[in-house]
Amino acid sequence: MHPDAAAAPVGRSAEALLFDLDGTLVDTREANYQAYRGAFAESGHDLTREQFALTWGQDSRDFIPALLPGVQHAQVDVIRSAKSRLYGGLLDRTTLNDGLVAFLRLLAPHHRTALVSTAKSRNGAQLLEAHGLADLFDVVVWGDEVTRSKPDPEGYRRAMRRLGVGPSACLAFEDSDTGRQAALAAGLLVVEVPFF
Repeated sequence: MHPDAAAAPVGRSAEALLFDLDGTLVDTREANYQAYRGAFAESGHDLTREQFALTWGQDSRDFIPALLPGVQHAQVDVIRSAKSRLYGGLLDRTTLNDGLVAFLRLLAPHHRTALVSTAKSRNGAQLLEAHGLADLFDVVVWGDEVTRSKPDPEGYRRAMRRLGVGPSACLAFEDSDTGRQAALAAGLLVVEVPFF
């Protein structure tokens, strides 16, 4: 035995793979922007690409009040509802991350998998269906299932509980700073997915 063998760290492998959706598995920036722009317009507000770009990875419960200081809670709900309604007609403006999805398809039969997204369940399910991704996940945690959205780790912690695994057995895939902060706060190793 090598003299340093006893001191060497014991290797471990990932049992579970946890993925973000928007910007990680599917580029939804254009569809989301157009849906939010339309929803803002219906309520008498403008939304520029530059403004929307600054919100990427954030929950609409957080960024709508930030973009519209003084807006009433009820008006935030109206905008969010309008966005949800408009989004389904814009799915042709989304693009699959072919490389990462191929990786997921290869490993899903041998690992536990979860989707942890700030997307709301209605729009998220539409997106999974449109791209044939729904059957790839053992667990899905949507933004409307958590009290605190990313960068809070609540969604990741919920997914791990449902998978029955701890942080040391997981690997997360995220594209946004907000998402990475959430995964790191949950104790996960994170693979940064570049814009595609």
